[in-house]
This record gives sequence, structure tokens and C-alpha cells, in this order.
Amino acid sequence: MRIAKSGKGIRVLIAGAAGGAAIGLMALFGGGHAAADTTCSATDNNRVEHADGLSHCIANAGPGSRADARDTSNSGVATAVATQRGAATSINLQPWSEALSSGVHGGSGYAISTGPRSTSIAMARDGGTSIAIGGWGGQAYAGPAGAVCAGGFGAAYDSTTGQYCVKSGSLDLH
Repeated sequence: MRIAKSGKGIRVLIAGAAGGAAIGLMALFGGGHAAADTTCSATDNNRVEHADGLSHCIANAGPGSRADARDTSNSGVATAVATQRGAATSINLQPWSEALSSGVHGGSGYAISTGPRSTSIAMARDGGTSIAIGGWGGQAYAGPAGAVCAGGFGAAYDSTTGQYCVKSGSLDLH
């Protein structure tokens, strides 16, 4: 039996596990009150901003780009900015949290905050993908500086740097 020594398979496995964990958290804890949904979408040189009480979203898209931002918490922020054929998606599901994403030069950024008092920041560029998932008081960052996870729960992956992290309590994978 031959065992591959490449770290790419492990990175894919960790990214898949982080995505599965995020979906599980969303299913377990829900996504806020449906009536509180504040949604913004923009494409091709447009900007959309909505505020409803403490809920706020901003989507800003440059030429050939797409930005989507959604806050379902009734008291959080989702901001997505894309330019130069980029794509950005930010989803905030819980109160007092923020999801911030950007996509530049064909990059795709995905920021999802699944827990209260969480922060997720994804900054994709140069055709790469950045994913940041913050949960229960956690912070997640994926971007030019790699991947950083802190607090209660956080998961992040940046394809341009090849870095990932998962943080949940005492579990801290890089």
C-alpha cells in the first residue's frame, strides 16, 4: 500500500470537515428570525445597502463582478465587496455578529457567521477561493495573510496561500 505524502489531500479533508461543521451548526442553531432577513445583491458596477433596525447589509460590485450579503439575525452586519470579475458572499446568521467578504481579480470570497458574537472575514484574490466561518464567539480570517482562527469556533481556508485552520475549544488545527 502506498501512502501519499502530499498535504493537499489533508487540506481538502479539513476544508470539507469545516464546511460540514458549519452546515451542522446552521441546522442545529437555525438562522435567526425569518422576518428579520436583510438581503443585498449587486452586480456590474452597482451598490445596494439596506438597514432594518440593527440589521444591516451592503453589497458593492464592480465591473463584471457579483456581491451578495444577507443578515438574518436582526442585529448584525453582512458586507460583500467584489471587483475585477470577483465574487463575494457574506451571510450572518446570529445576533451581534458580522460577516465580511471580498473577491478581487476573479477571486471568490465566502464569509459565514453561524454563532452569536462571531466574526468572519474572507478576502479572495487572483482567481482563488477564501472561506471563513465564525461560530459561537469565534473569529475566522482567510486572505492574503493565510488563515487565522480564534475564540470559540472558527474555520478558514485560503486557496491562494494554501493555508487552513479549525479552532473549536482546545482543538486547534493548522
